[in-house]
Amino acid sequence: MKNNGFKMMACIMAAVVISGSLSAGNVIQAAGRTISDRVPDVIRIDTDYSRAEPEKEDVAKPEDEAIKPDVAEAEDEAAESDKNVEPEDDVENPDKNVEPEDEATEPDKTVPEDEMEVPDDNELVPDENTEPEQAPKLEKPVLKASSKPNGSIKLSWNKVKNAEEYVLLCSTKKDSGFHRIHTAKKGERVYKDEGRVPGKVYYYQLAVFSEGRASRADSKKVAGRSLEQASLTEISNVSGSKNLVLHWKPVKGADRYAILRKNTATGKYEPAGSVKGTKTTYTDRGRDGGTIYTYKVFAEDANGGRGAHSQAMSQMAIDKDKKMIALTYDDGPSAYTPVVLDALSRYDGHATFFVVGTSVTRYADSLRRAVAMGCEIGNHTYDHSNLKNLSNVQVQSVVNRTGQAVKDLTGADVRLLRPPYGSYHGATFTAAGMPVILWSIDTLDWKTRSTSATIQCVEQKAYDGAIVLMHDLHQPTVQAADAIMKHLKSAGYQLVTVSEMAAYRGGLDAHKAYTQFRKS
Repeated sequence: MKNNGFKMMACIMAAVVISGSLSAGNVIQAAGRTISDRVPDVIRIDTDYSRAEPEKEDVAKPEDEAIKPDVAEAEDEAAESDKNVEPEDDVENPDKNVEPEDEATEPDKTVPEDEMEVPDDNELVPDENTEPEQAPKLEKPVLKASSKPNGSIKLSWNKVKNAEEYVLLCSTKKDSGFHRIHTAKKGERVYKDEGRVPGKVYYYQLAVFSEGRASRADSKKVAGRSLEQASLTEISNVSGSKNLVLHWKPVKGADRYAILRKNTATGKYEPAGSVKGTKTTYTDRGRDGGTIYTYKVFAEDANGGRGAHSQAMSQMAIDKDKKMIALTYDDGPSAYTPVVLDALSRYDGHATFFVVGTSVTRYADSLRRAVAMGCEIGNHTYDHSNLKNLSNVQVQSVVNRTGQAVKDLTGADVRLLRPPYGSYHGATFTAAGMPVILWSIDTLDWKTRSTSATIQCVEQKAYDGAIVLMHDLHQPTVQAADAIMKHLKSAGYQLVTVSEMAAYRGGLDAHKAYTQFRKS
């Protein structure tokens, strides 16, 4: 019975080791417990415990020596069994032996290249041994900036081969602060940058990119500005017979100036000439004496851009060899002054208005219009004072007050004095500081108050170099203006101011009085 128990336990332990459910040590412990369970049955037969102990040793040692080899042999057999077992198709857990799906779908490296599935372009990865495709090299674009009127700057550029995108950058500083202001549409070559401050410099650069922005090229930085509006300050007709000399304020950034002259027949402005940007004058030569010409001027930059043209300004050309006469009007301006100005406009004429200071502000519009037309403003004292009865200080006061009032309203300087009543004394010249202008033809319009009498007087007494006295304060006098001017023009006279006539007839002296300017 004892031997049978041992054999049974050995078989159990071998089976357990093979199945892998227990380690060898656990098996030995389990076997020991089984043996001990059975040993008491044998020992109880013999009551002599001292004799039973050796028997226990004899029983245990052979068991231990028998189990150890069996367990090791079982482990070796199990390992060898695993090596030799072939996987079957119908195993319960196929995942244990099957490789991942993504690895199984990779193309075999031995498959010919032309039979492989080619990925999309955006999935292509360059081979480590293959040179990457070079991005197209772009030429630098050429950017130009030119002025447009009223705060606009025109930007234009050339087409760059292989460029797919054009981006305009702008800054108020030459070397920093650039930001995008426009991305050009396909085929776009011009952009107008609006809302800029006239006269202020802005810096521009154009960046061009190839497809996908693989490469980039930048233009040179260029400066651009919207040129300021030009401003005519004067047109002189006393700098030479038949010549008109234009003067204007300089414009920053101007490369040249263009001058336009109004065609009297069509009313359209046409090019009259141009000068370099360093000049601010232009002489229009060979004009017809007694004819008024109107001009405008504007600045241009080096790229053909332009600023706004100036306000229109008119002037009459004077031919020193033609007859001329000076019509003068005293005591204004008044409510009737515009009638005289209308007649002068119709007949391309100028006149000289000797104004009273107290009326200047009240009729400022007529005064400004007269100056704009090229007429001359003279001084008739502030309150129509008799200068012969005034001290030098008082003369200076009434003269200077009037001159300043005219200057404030029109910007024109007053350079001539007509004493009320023709009354003055030797010290008047020094006190006033300007020449005294009297007359050679007195129409007595202030006395007759007759339109026809005034007309008849001028027609009968007119001569080359005469100075005619009238008063635009009286309605009958201004009603005679049209007929008088029409007659004089048809008779070949140039209707000029006192200063214009004096310029071609010997000039003016601030310490003298003049009644006429005959040709010498």
